[in-house]
Amino acid sequence: MKRTISAFTLVAALLAAAGSGTLPATADAAAQSASGFGQTHLGLAFRNFAFSATKRADGTVTGQAQLYRQDLGVLVHIELDCLHARGNLAVVSGVVTSTNSATLPVGIDELFVVKDNGDGPDAPADEITLVFDGLGLACTDLPPDPAFHAPFLFPIEHGQIQVRA
Repeated sequence: MKRTISAFTLVAALLAAAGSGTLPATADAAAQSASGFGQTHLGLAFRNFAFSATKRADGTVTGQAQLYRQDLGVLVHIELDCLHARGNLAVVSGVVTSTNSATLPVGIDELFVVKDNGDGPDAPADEITLVFDGLGLACTDLPPDPAFHAPFLFPIEHGQIQVRA
């Protein structure tokens, strides 16, 4: 019985590897992507976040972000429409599509920056800025320069950020 299970596992692994080959030339592969989840503390109540954005080869961007500020009970959903990544840093922006806050109405623009500091137990924590709203800026209005954003980035707690430029 053990050999049958091992043989089945080997066949399944080989099939999975064969099916994970390169995409055909007609597939629209992502040119850039950024995604993550976690929370920040900043000496205040926790702020939870989750987001995913993909920029296609033709320049179109699709994505979503969900933000929750625990102390105020504020929940905001953002349709992401701009992603500008370089190296391990990504600038992301979009528009609020759902909210329970009168101070963050539907339609207001939002912008934030994330930094992927690698994986593993010895890697420093990934980082995120606060979410800036109502600035009228798209992600391409800010340079994806780590030195420019360094003063605004905070380490995340209990999460992970991935940036693919």
